[in-house]
Amino acid sequence: MNTPLSKEMLFTYFSGQATVLQKQLIEEWLGEPGNAERYFEWLQEWENSHPQFLPDVEEAFKNVQVLLEEPSINGEDTRTEVASSSSLPWRSLLRIAAAVLLIAGGYYYQDAILYRHYRTGYAQSQTIQLSDGSRVSLLANSDLKLLRWGFGSFGRDVYLTGEAGFVVTHQVDHQPFTVHTPDQGKVTVLGTEFFVYTRKRGTQVVLSKGKVQISSPEMVVPLDMKPGEKASVATDGKIAIQPLTVTELKDPAVWQEHHFHFDHTTLADASRELNTVFGLEIVVADPALAARQVTGTFKARQADELLSVLSEMLDMRVLVGDDQVRLVPDSTDTN
Repeated sequence: MNTPLSKEMLFTYFSGQATVLQKQLIEEWLGEPGNAERYFEWLQEWENSHPQFLPDVEEAFKNVQVLLEEPSINGEDTRTEVASSSSLPWRSLLRIAAAVLLIAGGYYYQDAILYRHYRTGYAQSQTIQLSDGSRVSLLANSDLKLLRWGFGSFGRDVYLTGEAGFVVTHQVDHQPFTVHTPDQGKVTVLGTEFFVYTRKRGTQVVLSKGKVQISSPEMVVPLDMKPGEKASVATDGKIAIQPLTVTELKDPAVWQEHHFHFDHTTLADASRELNTVFGLEIVVADPALAARQVTGTFKARQADELLSVLSEMLDMRVLVGDDQVRLVPDSTDTN
C-alpha cells in the first residue's frame, strides 16, 4: 500500500495545525519505504520559508533513543499513545514520527537521512562542490560523507575513507573545516589546499597551501603543518611530519603515487596488498593464476594503472563488477 500524501498536508503538520486524522495519515506514510527522504526535503523547504524555526537535530535523535528504550505499558506501545495526542506541540510529534521511522528501519536511517554520501568506484573520480564554496576531488574507491542539510550551519565536518584533494574556502566567521578519518584522526583547517589518503595501512596528509592541524587518538594535542610538509599517521596513532622531497615539490602528482616492490611475489599476495592500499576487493579464483609470480618495482596513483601492467605481464584479464574486481586467465571464457 502506498498512502498518498500532499506537500500541503505536511506543511500544515509542520505548523502545528494538523488534525488527528492528518497526523495518523502522516504516521502511516512515514512507515512506508522511500518516504523518509521526501519528508525531510519538505521539512527543509518549510524551514526555509519559516526562518524562526531552528531544528535541534542531535537533541531530536537523543529523544528518539530515549523513546525506543522506554518499556511498554500493559503490552501497548507508549509511543503510539503519545503520537495520538493532539495536545502535543509539533516538535514532539516530529520526534515521535522519527521514532516510527527508526522502529521500521533501525538506526540505519539516522545516517541515511542526516548524511549524504559521495562514492567512487574502480578507476572513477569525482569533483564535488560544497555549499560553502570548498571543492573536493574524490579519487577512486573512496567515500565522502557530510551533512545532507545544514553543512556550514552546524559545522563543516566531512568524513573520508579513501583519497581526496581539498581546496577549502575561508569563512568570514573563521569556521574550521574538519576531515575525519576512519582511524579517528582529524585534519582541521580554516582555508587551504591539502590532500588526504586514509586506508587500512594508515593516513597521510600533504599540505600545499595554508595551514592545517592534525591529531589522532594517540596524539590528541594537534600538530601544526606548514606548506610543503607531509604527515603520516601510523596504525598505532603516532604522527610523523616531514618535508616533501624536491621531486615531490616540483611535481605534486609524485606524492600521490604509491610504490610497490614485488620480489617473486604471488599474484594472490600482490592482490592483498592492492586491496589494502586502494580499498578494493580483488578476487583471484583460479589457483594457477593466483600462484603466478611477479617481480619488480612499480608506481601507480590508482589501482587500474598497476592492474593494467600486471595483466600484460601475467596474461590475465581484469573484470570489474559492482563490488569487486576479478582477475582471470586470459583464456578463460567468462560468458
